[in-house]
Amino acid sequence: MKNGTELLAPMRRIRSKKVVQYFLWVLVLLVLWETAARLGWVNAYILPPFTTVAARLGHELFSGKLGVQTLNSLWVVLQGFAISFMAAVVITALCAASRLVESLFDTLSTILNPLPAVAIMPLIIMWFGIDITAMFVIIIHGVLWTMIRHLLDGLRAIPAAQIEFGRNIGLSPLKMFTGVIVFALMPELLAGLRTGWGRAWRALISAEMVFGMIGALGGLGYYIYMGRVYAKISDVLAGIIIIALIGVVAESLVFGQIERLTVRKWGMTRE
Repeated sequence: MKNGTELLAPMRRIRSKKVVQYFLWVLVLLVLWETAARLGWVNAYILPPFTTVAARLGHELFSGKLGVQTLNSLWVVLQGFAISFMAAVVITALCAASRLVESLFDTLSTILNPLPAVAIMPLIIMWFGIDITAMFVIIIHGVLWTMIRHLLDGLRAIPAAQIEFGRNIGLSPLKMFTGVIVFALMPELLAGLRTGWGRAWRALISAEMVFGMIGALGGLGYYIYMGRVYAKISDVLAGIIIIALIGVVAESLVFGQIERLTVRKWGMTRE
């Protein structure tokens, strides 16, 4: 019989291999970017060399305003994302308790989920003005409906036999929730978190580009916008790289760890 460590070893090797492949592809793309700019394959004004952008990024982060603007955007996104997640959980619980509520929010999510945040910005501006409240409304719109959709789909995917089995063996409501519902919901919940995180950033960056600076310095969207206004391509690319890096960190340290400790550990994925 193989012990647990021996069984997990192949999975760890697979994950290590994927990480190595990921970094190799990133390195290849960066080398191609640098080569294309240095050899004149593309206009260096349109696409400056990566080393130039990296130098600008380092300077702006540590001696300019970009570090503070990054923290501003991250704080706004985290607040809006947290509000959306809590609201989605409460609404899903109400949907589970009432067919009428489920029908209402199923209809709302079907209508509003495909609606881009940019499309409702004129309404948001007229209703809430141009301030941080409008930012939160746009982020919540971008995240809430997709989270509800994923959670409702997860609830509907729970086999009725599992619920009946839990009732037959006398599980309390708390045990039913933690041992059956959460277990079955986790894949859809994780998918909703990942999708919602990406949509929160898209909503924020779009809003900052339309609304302009919110607060004393604004955020990443405003930084990218001002880079375009003053034709500073390196600033635009630096802001984009920061957003991409935040996404990589969130995936690796948050969503990836949640997946490893839940759906992978529980054997709910083939990897």
